[in-house]
Amino acid sequence: MILFQPYKSEEKNQDAQITIDYVAGMGVFLLAVAFVFQFMYSLFLPFQSGSDEVTLAADRVSIVLVERILVAEKSGQANVIDQGKLDYFTKTRLKRYDVAAYNDALREVGLFSSENVFDFNISAANLSNPDNPMYQGGPSPPDNLDIGQTKRLVMVINSSTGYNETAVISVKVW
Repeated sequence: MILFQPYKSEEKNQDAQITIDYVAGMGVFLLAVAFVFQFMYSLFLPFQSGSDEVTLAADRVSIVLVERILVAEKSGQANVIDQGKLDYFTKTRLKRYDVAAYNDALREVGLFSSENVFDFNISAANLSNPDNPMYQGGPSPPDNLDIGQTKRLVMVINSSTGYNETAVISVKVW
């Protein structure tokens, strides 16, 4: 009869690994829970906001403005706009109190229809000072609606003097 068994080193290693196993298991569990919550949130997000719709509208407005309405004559290059056209468009066509001119501008850029009516504003800022826009037109965006924004890098050229500068045009639609 054996009353005493010698201590085995294998049993010692198994006992010490219980804490590490617990931490690894809890880590995997928490990652799985975080993934499920993130997936469920993004699953219902498209039904709660129209942000995709206004972002697509902002993209379309920026394309129409830069490539059709404000394009510099005889420039032959993409993203070159005329300073005079930009000045006229922001100061005359986008004044909210002149309802007829503003609605014509909305129709021209494709934001006014019998189904949907959006509002928009544009601003052009120099690259060296982006917080202080050179040109700005349209009503200010509200705080309680989804706003889509698109920014484009353009060259603003003065057709009479030939002076040009690089600017960022920001289009906001809501």
